[in-house]
Formats: sequence, structure tokens, C-alpha cells
Amino acid sequence: MRSVIGSKGIVVEIGSSEVRGVLFSSFLGRTRVEETASSASIDGLLSVFPSDAPITLLLPGHLFMARRVSLPFRSARIIRKTLPFAMEGLVPFPIEEILVDGVPSGPTDTGNSVMALAVPKETIADVLKLFPEGRIPERAIPDFMSLLSFGVSLKQEQGIYGVLDIERDSTSIVFISGGRPVVMRSIKTDGHGASIAEQVEATMQPLKDEGTAVATLYVTGGEAQQAVPLLEHIARVVALPATVPGVTAEEWPAWSALAGGAVSASEFPQFNVLGGQSEHGRWAGAVRRLSIGAGILLLLGTADLYVRSAAASRALSTFKGESRGVFVAVMPDVKRVIKEDAQIKVALSKERETREALIGKSSPSYLAVAKGLERMVSDHPEVKVREATVAGDQLTIVGDGTGLGAEGLKKLLTGIDGARGAQVEEIAQGVEPNSYRFRMTVRVK
Repeated sequence: MRSVIGSKGIVVEIGSSEVRGVLFSSFLGRTRVEETASSASIDGLLSVFPSDAPITLLLPGHLFMARRVSLPFRSARIIRKTLPFAMEGLVPFPIEEILVDGVPSGPTDTGNSVMALAVPKETIADVLKLFPEGRIPERAIPDFMSLLSFGVSLKQEQGIYGVLDIERDSTSIVFISGGRPVVMRSIKTDGHGASIAEQVEATMQPLKDEGTAVATLYVTGGEAQQAVPLLEHIARVVALPATVPGVTAEEWPAWSALAGGAVSASEFPQFNVLGGQSEHGRWAGAVRRLSIGAGILLLLGTADLYVRSAAASRALSTFKGESRGVFVAVMPDVKRVIKEDAQIKVALSKERETREALIGKSSPSYLAVAKGLERMVSDHPEVKVREATVAGDQLTIVGDGTGLGAEGLKKLLTGIDGARGAQVEEIAQGVEPNSYRFRMTVRVK
């Protein structure tokens, strides 16, 4: 439900005991909550709101991994394209198994610092399955973006300040400087104010060690009132102002996170871990238009051999001109994409060479290496892997074999990069004749 200068949307939050949502309107950058609702089910909640309003899914921050990274680019589009690759080695998942988006955290000498937020694809897929067909969320954000949206509006604040959403089972924190995030953290808590205060103080300690003090903490959430007295020895504590029309002061602590999700649609409309049209999609679109234009040219050229009348020739000439226009129109897009890809490859290569020269080559995550080693063993025709577990840097594989002895099992992983100290710890007679059950361990490096 969008127009050029105004729109309506829905923000949905799935809790442990209920589903809550707000219908909001946005006009010239000003957001208003039109209606709030809660239900025991997603279907029940969505039935209250207009069916054509786009849905934003608000997720708890503890599902996300927040990392501050530096990239040698200034273009927001290129930063978004390369951000997943910058997360390699910084999160315990292969990059193809995560969804990533980020917000600018400040300029650097060579590019930009970005606060990147990553979440496993499987986590998002499991949540989206809960929504009925035709009402799938178009946008997904962590609650950090709600707090950041409020924080950037506190323009009177100088230095670093924090915005906290304190709930019974978790507390989300965003520290902000100059309207940009410097720290994002979510803490799983038991609702006790003392525990929350300790965690907040521990989060602030690295900033203090750098000689930077946090002057003010703006707090909101269902458990904020109980936690405030225990936070006052850390910094000045202020209740987050109720700045979104449509939510009363009494309702504000309970509904502020959802209201912030609505505000984020205006403050950070590009942030969406579900992504928009990918760069691959734009490239495919450009190539598709180029192919159509070339196809039209070939078709018209062939038809011209058979059509001799003046009227037909004039019509074909018109079509040729139009198809040539299509061809000429898409060529700059094709050239730009090729040029940008080349620039990105060169910049990333230089960045990687510099990093390897300073700190050495980065190793793949234990999880990725362990999966590869397990696959190498299970691919052998005389071996069937039943279970593979990782504890620390040790991979344990349990399975059945038929013709491969202990030495043969060890040789499967001998000399493999990423594996050391392969040991067959146990071999026992299997159920079937000429079969055995084995247990082997290998250290992942």
C-alpha cells in the first residue's frame, strides 16, 4: 500500500506466547501508528490488518551476529554487494549459509566502516514458513534497527549514548555516536535487573578502555522500570521519549520496539536481510534485454530478405530503430556492471593481500572444515557414516565399513589440508558378515 509520498505497512513481532503487530502510516518521512493488535496466531493477527499492506518482520537481536567491518569502498551499493565476503571468518557459518545487511558506522581513510548484521538463512526460512501464502514479509530486521532509528533522532546528544530495550528474556543494546552505531549487542537475560546491569557495564567496558565514556542510557521495554535503579550507577538513565504518534505514554514501553520498526522504514528503508533485487538479478536483466534486442535485430534482418514491399520495409525499419535503441540503452548498464565487477575484484584482492601480509591467511571455520572432512570419508564406497560430531577442534566420526581396515581409514584423511592426527579409536564386528563398526577422531586445524 504505497504512494509517491506516503505509504502504509505492518510490523510483526513473534513472541513466546503471542504475536503482536502494528499498522503504521508514513507521510513525508513522518510515521504514525494507526492500530496495534495481538493474537495467539499469525493468521489471527494478519486478519485484523489490510491485506495489501507490506509486512516487516521484527526479530530479536540475539538471533543476529553483529560485526563492525571496514571496506575499501564508499558506494553503498558496492558495500552491500561485498559485505557477505567481508564476513568470511568472522562468523561460525559459511558465507553461503547466512543473510547479511549492514548500516554505515563511519568513514575511514580508505572507505567506510560498516556495522554488519548476519543471521543464518535457516533461521529466517523457519520463521517465514509460519506465515500464510500471499502474506510473506517483504522485509526482515533485528530489533537493533528499531533502537537505532530512535537513537538517530536524539540529535541533542553529544558523544556516545546508548538505547536499550529491556524485556523479560533479553536485552538489546545499541551505542551510538554522531548518529551512527558503534556497538550492537543482545543479551539473553532472566529478567533480573542486577544481571542486566552487569551485562550492560561489561558491554561498555571496551569503550571505557578506549577513553570514551557513555554519557546517557535511554531505556524502554517491559522490564525497563525494574532495571533503571540498578543502571543509574553506570550512567545517566533516561526513559526513551514516546516520539511516535498513535502510541500513548502508558503503552509506549511495551510497544516501542514495534513502533521503532515502523520508524525504520523511513530512517533505514534500504536495510533488509531478505535483500532486494540482487546484483546478479540486475546483471541477468541487462543481459536479457540485450539478448532480446539482438534477437529482434536478427529476426528483422532475416525477415527483410523476404519482405520487399515499401510499406513492409518502412515498418521493419521502424522496428529496427526501436530494437537498436534497446541495444544502445542497455549497453552502458552492461559496461558499468563489468567495470564495477573488475574494480571490486581488484580492490578485494588488494585488501586480502594486505591482510595476509599483516596477519597471515585466514582459516575456514571449524564447521566448514569438519563438514568437508566428513564428506571425504562418507564418499568412500566401502564406508557409511552414521554420525559426525564436533567438540572444540576435534571431529569424531562413527560409521560402518566393509573392506577398509584401520590403516585404510586413517589414509583417507592423511595429508589433507585442515586435518591432523587422524586416529581410529575403536573397531568392532558389525551386524552383517564381513562388516565392522568404527569410531575415528581427527583434529581440525
